[in-house]
Amino acid sequence: MNKRIVNIVNFVRGIEPRDPTSDLFLPTKMQMEIAKAERIPTTFLLQYDAMLRDDFRSLFLKEKAPYIEIGVWLENCRELIEKIGLKWNGRPGYDWDWYANVGFLEGYTTSQRKKIIDEVFGYFFSIFGYYPRVVGSWILDVSSIKYMVEKYDVKGFCICREQYAVDAYTLWGGFYNGVYYPSKNNMLCPAQSKENQINAPIFRMLGIDPIYGYDEWKYLGDEAPHEGCFTLEPAWYSGQNNDIVDWYLKEYFSRDCLSFSHLTTGQENSFFWPNMEKGYRMQIEKLKKLADKGHIVFETLLETSINFASAYKSTPPQTLMALSSWAKRDHKSIWYNSKFYRSNLFLNGKSLYFRDINLFNDQYKERYINRRLKKWDATYDNLPVVDSRIWSENGNECALKIENNAKDVSTKVDGDNLEVDVTFSNGKKGKIIFFEKRIKFIGCGNLIFTLGEPTKTDIVSIKNNMINYSHRNFMYSLATNAEIIKKGNQLEFVSSRDIELYF
Repeated sequence: MNKRIVNIVNFVRGIEPRDPTSDLFLPTKMQMEIAKAERIPTTFLLQYDAMLRDDFRSLFLKEKAPYIEIGVWLENCRELIEKIGLKWNGRPGYDWDWYANVGFLEGYTTSQRKKIIDEVFGYFFSIFGYYPRVVGSWILDVSSIKYMVEKYDVKGFCICREQYAVDAYTLWGGFYNGVYYPSKNNMLCPAQSKENQINAPIFRMLGIDPIYGYDEWKYLGDEAPHEGCFTLEPAWYSGQNNDIVDWYLKEYFSRDCLSFSHLTTGQENSFFWPNMEKGYRMQIEKLKKLADKGHIVFETLLETSINFASAYKSTPPQTLMALSSWAKRDHKSIWYNSKFYRSNLFLNGKSLYFRDINLFNDQYKERYINRRLKKWDATYDNLPVVDSRIWSENGNECALKIENNAKDVSTKVDGDNLEVDVTFSNGKKGKIIFFEKRIKFIGCGNLIFTLGEPTKTDIVSIKNNMINYSHRNFMYSLATNAEIIKKGNQLEFVSSRDIELYF
């Protein structure tokens, strides 16, 4: 499998009720022209209402270039829901509605989801003569994923990046970036066992910021010249800013990585061509130069799905690191993802701490596996161990901190493990090693776990070198070889040996 991979993923809507007079065809036409001019593998995912339009059908029917891939963007519209005999419950004037209980599969029963999928796939087949091999949606329930894999042999899926309470859905605690085989119980959770694994990978879209994508404005302040999402999407400020895009590509592709480094970029057509043209053209130009030098490889989503399945029989460890800051702040961020946990080690000035650790357990079930969503918003999550974003409130910050002040960090890949060398302010050296099921701290002193807002955390007890949690009535634990001493709103991990955390 290639080591540094870029997928260009553009998805195509046929209607935009928030701006009914807008030109949805032009963005897709221009994205197609750029892909053909540069001969860049590009994936287009078509929503049902786009397939109903003559102009979109004609555009994609005449396109035979092998590097142009066509798949499905699986959100609902009025014509689709009425076609299978159901009432459309979108808001007045909304023939496509971004509310999760209307526009996404989760808002329907499992039998209704199958009818929706069958209609979309059948109509796609009637146009193109084959079934789609790749499918995307901001959110996808795992029962529908299983159905599409088993009945239609779908090879890969793409879903939204990590985000908390944005639009009508939260995805929190999953692979921060990269590719994984989902659990049969939770589409946001990598499977640990062969028995619970769906053998079609899921990709996280669209180029999340390794530093500021986690807690948006917290580390930048009100003076930051930035609007929108902290991603590489060409319609947003960060995706249009020349220096920030250079920073993204450096941090994604110039560092040593575990397994491989993967990035998706692209843009949905409902952001409109005048809003995305500058960023889209600039990113393609920069990526093409990297590809011409052999630094990256463009692939369609299907190509990467097949290559991933050939190279890995279970989810491999993956990293995403930013050892500089586009905002010129003293911030460094190291994301480590394995099929057992994800973690984020963050250097903020002289303070080195974990902003986030989430445990993966393929027995933990998503909310919508066999249940219809009735609210307007949806949530997918995993099992939080440290959660600075959600558990910090009212001035109470949640973090698992290295006791000693740090001056700098550097990284090194050692086989299947990630080593982080730490230089402390007193001149001493330490090391943090990320293994697939544990983290080891060498020469780092004690660990201080500040719990944050007491009413927010999921901790239920602390016993015998173990912190016990309950999240949505699911019990899980963090184990350590250190003694855990409670001091007010803090837990101190104390040991005369190297401290280890076990997942």
